[in-house]
Amino acid sequence: MDTGAGSSLYDAFATVARENESRVALYFLGKPLTYHALISMSDSLAHNLDEMGVDKSAAILAGNSPQFIVSILALNSLGLGAALLRPGESPEEYGAEYVIASDYMMNYREFNFRDLFLIRDEDFAPYGTSLKYYFREYLGERPDLMSRPGVHRISDLVFDRVSSPERQRNADGVAIIKRTQKAQSQILLKNSDILSSIQDISNYLEGFRKNIVVSSSLYHLSTLQFIFTALLNGGTVNLVPDYIDASTTMKLAEKLESNMVLGNSNLYGQIIRKKIGIPKSIRFLFLLGEDFTADFMSSFQNQTGRTIKVGYDLTAIGGCATLTPIDSDYDGSIGKPLSGVKIRITDRSGRDVQPGEIGLIEVSSMHFAGGSENSYYSTGDLGFMDADGRLHLERSRRMIINGTLIDPEPIEAEALKVPGVRDMAMGMQYDSGLPALVAYVVADDLNGIKRFFSTKVPPYLRPSKYVQVRKIPRSPAGKVIRDQIVDAGKQGEQKVSAST
Repeated sequence: MDTGAGSSLYDAFATVARENESRVALYFLGKPLTYHALISMSDSLAHNLDEMGVDKSAAILAGNSPQFIVSILALNSLGLGAALLRPGESPEEYGAEYVIASDYMMNYREFNFRDLFLIRDEDFAPYGTSLKYYFREYLGERPDLMSRPGVHRISDLVFDRVSSPERQRNADGVAIIKRTQKAQSQILLKNSDILSSIQDISNYLEGFRKNIVVSSSLYHLSTLQFIFTALLNGGTVNLVPDYIDASTTMKLAEKLESNMVLGNSNLYGQIIRKKIGIPKSIRFLFLLGEDFTADFMSSFQNQTGRTIKVGYDLTAIGGCATLTPIDSDYDGSIGKPLSGVKIRITDRSGRDVQPGEIGLIEVSSMHFAGGSENSYYSTGDLGFMDADGRLHLERSRRMIINGTLIDPEPIEAEALKVPGVRDMAMGMQYDSGLPALVAYVVADDLNGIKRFFSTKVPPYLRPSKYVQVRKIPRSPAGKVIRDQIVDAGKQGEQKVSAST
């Protein structure tokens, strides 16, 4: 893969697109988009955004779709950054006046914006295919959105054919904008940062076909690394919507002869629970940035005869930092540092600890958040390096469910408005070795809160379990004490089981 010196993400992709015009770049729900179609849609959107006066970075709050990738390329073409929002984040936290969003992702919150470019459910697929058939459940609707000032259908902006514009783009231009929960300021990732991190994955997969099934959320930088690794190598991405069922995903993978899968715990959990077969064409399975147990990995291998390659994902500052070596299987670690990454483990005073000793994980990379080879970023996670240079992660208290880092407070604030709900909080439990989201509710019955989640909240933010409790543990300042919430839930479960 040669991105060219001083190149931008858009320019690197445009070069490959010109050389592979008729080749399929992307399948979505089994429908093809060629490299020519994908770059044409990006150019069209960029042209229309420019004509409408969009001159600042835009926030993207969308589910997996071609429009997500088109939007990143279009903004990059204009020299503007794409702020990738995880579910629950607000564009206002980024100071974004312009928002590109899926209708169902905005369902449970109200946002302020100057212009909203709306990806409607029926506009998700390249030629207009509703997701309702695939989800087979209610996604929520916002019929009021199209009547508001400043709301535009993105489908009206991506199908005009325009010539590729000549604009000033360079390696030092901002490509992606992210936030972390610990950093006060936004993380600005340059084109050179993104392209260097893509090169890391390309080196890792050197010698293998790069046709990949992606069901992990696109707001993860590691997911984008894998997608653009395939695209910048002339490969094909089989993109499936968030939370599409595993059976459909595997059938699409077999039909389109993909040789890799980048999935989340929801996908792999379904494969075990429903005993879904994995196509023989699939060579590698990946699971990045999620919490899981060794028991789950053992169960998966025993049932399927396959192993999953795992990795440490720094989704806010540069993507994938470690991966299981391509020629080895799961060994209890979360892989070795990629070629462009260095990791050290330190104590509270900042001194390096010995191999095998638990400490704070710090990561250094030339392409993580504009860092240098000798500058380290403290992740806040605990872990240790073994004698073979593999990273082991201590179980963290982050709420990572199916690849999504959950920010529970905005959801809880809206849920507290539900009639009959006196208090509620969200927590995490383990089910068959994988994390599961649980709603702990102080209410006489659970019908109201269940209705709220089923009609107002995107599928991957919905609890798998509801537990009635007498009281939510809170601090004197009113903050949920999440360390104590599981114990409160166990008491609630005992009470419910005793009364039924």
